[in-house]
Amino acid sequence: MTSPSHPRRPSSLLLQDEPTVLASKGNGTLTALIKNRSSHASVQSPSWKAFSDEEESVGGEPFPEWTEFRRRNSVIEEDDDERRSLAEERRLSALLTGPQMRSLRLIGTSSPRYSWERYWKTEDQLKGLRSKPVRAYYERTNYLIQQYLYIDKLLDSSLPHDLLNEYNNMPLSSFRRGVEVPTTISEEPSPPGSLSNGEPIHHPANGSASASSPEPGYNPKPKKVKRTPKDIYRPSEITPLGARIVTVAIYVNFLANLVLLLAKVAVVLSVPSVSVLASLVDAALDFLSTVIVWTTTTLIATQDYRYPVGRRRLEPVGVLVFSVIMITSFTQVALAAAQQLASADHTVIQLTASAIGIMLGTIFVKGLCWFWCRLVRNSSVQALADDAATDMIFNAGSIAFPIVGYYAGIWWLDALGGLLLSCVVIFNWSRSAREHIKNLCGLSATADQRNILLYLTTRFARSIRQIQGLQAYHAGDKLNVEVDIVLDASTSLKDSHDLAESLQYVLESVPIVDRAFVHCDYASYNLPTHMEQQAG
Repeated sequence: MTSPSHPRRPSSLLLQDEPTVLASKGNGTLTALIKNRSSHASVQSPSWKAFSDEEESVGGEPFPEWTEFRRRNSVIEEDDDERRSLAEERRLSALLTGPQMRSLRLIGTSSPRYSWERYWKTEDQLKGLRSKPVRAYYERTNYLIQQYLYIDKLLDSSLPHDLLNEYNNMPLSSFRRGVEVPTTISEEPSPPGSLSNGEPIHHPANGSASASSPEPGYNPKPKKVKRTPKDIYRPSEITPLGARIVTVAIYVNFLANLVLLLAKVAVVLSVPSVSVLASLVDAALDFLSTVIVWTTTTLIATQDYRYPVGRRRLEPVGVLVFSVIMITSFTQVALAAAQQLASADHTVIQLTASAIGIMLGTIFVKGLCWFWCRLVRNSSVQALADDAATDMIFNAGSIAFPIVGYYAGIWWLDALGGLLLSCVVIFNWSRSAREHIKNLCGLSATADQRNILLYLTTRFARSIRQIQGLQAYHAGDKLNVEVDIVLDASTSLKDSHDLAESLQYVLESVPIVDRAFVHCDYASYNLPTHMEQQAG
């Protein structure tokens, strides 16, 4: 405490003008109070004698230690102010660039743009429409509304934010030194929350630069997003290709086709009927189709480093090969039927009771296979169900033509039936082969498919200023999608990358999409991004 005989120095203890509360950094009320408290403490320190104004006015000089103390104190105050300002800036930056604020800044809040339910037509309303074109129009509209509603549900959920925030949980070493390659790579699976070398991952708190000293009480538990289509978009009723029920369905069809093939061989050996011969060829090719489906299913499910993006295109390739075999085989059956029609032999074909029983048994077994396979929601098994339904109709025609010809006494009806059945098979499989050839050659997506993908891209994030282009084309049964989005020129590389890759994952979660590629730009125009390939 200072002596009453020595008045206080106004320059050290009197408060300055009251600073504004909302002053710039380093000049606010709190800073001023801290400065005055520091000055007040220095003057009242018992280790030093303060000089009065009278002593200074008459030429008194302070101690050298006092001068040095005042100089050091002023330097410390300036360093404290600068350090405090930097800490405030870092804290504000951490808040603005934190996971929640960052995802809100880039993606924004959910904002459904349309009330799709207003345009939905119920089954009763569709049945009340007498015009077939009008009914087909509203059925197509209902299909699009279902897709748009699902996309709205997807984008309004936390999934886009979770995908974007997952990049904030990456190890700090990946940001500073690139990819960290350990000296020894273990073949054993690493425990959760560790690198491949077994070291634990330290997640930075609120995006700060220090991962070794997290804030007290802060224990982040990042939400891991499974980045597979079945976990993001694909409906739950779709059965995966590797499910046990799919394998059982394929084996059951394989066994049924093998038994029916042997039975039809016995019928053809006993009765020289062209219609039954067509049924035998169809059964043999059904057996082959089951082998092709089983082979492609096994190869697709097996990972091979020689095929980095998988072998999903084997399925349309297998269907194309099978189509060629079907067309070639039934062309031979059609030629045999034409030769019989042109021959001089007019003998009426008669089916035995055993042959009729085998053909009826074939229809019954195929009916059971169709009824069971259609309950399995898988594309390969659904193809087997469609094939079983076709076989039911085909076998019914194969037995109907010779029976009617025998009782009606028409010798050419059996050959004509075989020719008609062959022409139907050739037409159907030619159309299927043409469709798969176009898809493998890169056919463009339909207008409805493009609209669905464009709607998803438009609604994904508010930081996307424009969509420069969207290309969707077939790469087999599914689509490859290339999207060019326009972002603000000041968007950082980190934000651009994370936003584009999150959009890419969401696009690839759509069941019709195989691969998606997102390109970021800062201008609404762009030069050609690929070299125009010349033929030859």
